[in-house]
Amino acid sequence: MNRRIAAMLTLTAAACLTASCSILSPEPGTLNTSSGPTFTGPPGSGKSPEQQAGEGALAKISEYYTVLARLNSDPAAPLSDLDAVAAGRFLDRTKKEITTSRNGNPTPPSDLKVLKNVITKHDIPIDETGAPTAGTATLQMDVCISKPVDKLELGKPILTNPSWPDPAGWRVTADYTQPGTPCSAGSF
Repeated sequence: MNRRIAAMLTLTAAACLTASCSILSPEPGTLNTSSGPTFTGPPGSGKSPEQQAGEGALAKISEYYTVLARLNSDPAAPLSDLDAVAAGRFLDRTKKEITTSRNGNPTPPSDLKVLKNVITKHDIPIDETGAPTAGTATLQMDVCISKPVDKLELGKPILTNPSWPDPAGWRVTADYTQPGTPCSAGSF
């Protein structure tokens, strides 16, 4: 139990450092820090399992928003592209929503980017030494998304990795974003 508390405090510190980045930065935020405490995981890893999970999930959420923007703006783009970034009922529902949108009016081309992120909750399988163990990992995030015309919107995705510790296993399995919610409503 103490290891989970320590892991949560480490993740909270990383999230706070990440949240302090400028919201106008054109690059997606990461959990890496160049100042502050150094986080280490099991010998040889250099990073805590929570940090490894956060970095993998951030890469996947950035990819998810890129795929989503392309599918919403290009009716010829295959919906199967979502299979690499989403999973479960969320994947099925997202495909249906895009199909419905395409049958109406496709949205103009746009570029969605994650500008800031904060991990708000996590469940990362680790052993008694703090090393990642096989299992299903889950992260909940608040992300500040850059939308066309300098509009920023709060995203609230949940990512799951049933193949943890494989970094390629992350998929978006839920998104509680309410369109138009400003980033200031998040944990930043």
